[in-house]
Amino acid sequence: MSRYCVFQAHNGSAAEELCVELPKISLLVLNTYGTGVEVGGLIRRVRIAKPGMPVLHIGFTIPEGLPADVPTLAETFTPEQLLLAVSALMERRRSSRTAGDEVGIDYSPAPRVVK
Repeated sequence: MSRYCVFQAHNGSAAEELCVELPKISLLVLNTYGTGVEVGGLIRRVRIAKPGMPVLHIGFTIPEGLPADVPTLAETFTPEQLLLAVSALMERRRSSRTAGDEVGIDYSPAPRVVK
């Protein structure tokens, strides 16, 4: 995964702030296990500032309010599975931009659980 610049946030508020404030953030990866984060609201707020922001959820279950276009990578996973999920989301974003969508928004349903 050496092609990616990664920032770690210690909570949902910090993740939201990073996504909104840093101009080059291309993907939000959320691990919501035991965090109490209201996932749907966090994703909506980030996407208001950054329309089309791809999101990958990591967890044991699919949280309430998770948008249909956000896949869940089931715990436990290998580095290869994570890289494949990230690559698929980034390709999906590139494809939607190439197809003429100015901001790369693709809200079509994603696989709910990626194994």
